[in-house]
Amino acid sequence: MKVKTIYFNMKTNFGVETVDQCISSEHENNKAYRAEIKSMLSNYHLAGMNVYLSSRCTNDWKNN
Repeated sequence: MKVKTIYFNMKTNFGVETVDQCISSEHENNKAYRAEIKSMLSNYHLAGMNVYLSSRCTNDWKNN
């Protein structure tokens, strides 16, 4: 399986911020990977964070 990374980004008054990531190689299979992404996104929304999925992270996330 090709290693994929999904980033959780949030748009704020100060611009876009990457708050988390999910890497496919950390999961047993693609089904578990997708379930984890869905669960994480749901948890961020329950916390009131307007997070969306992206294939790209912010430059600040890359540099840290």
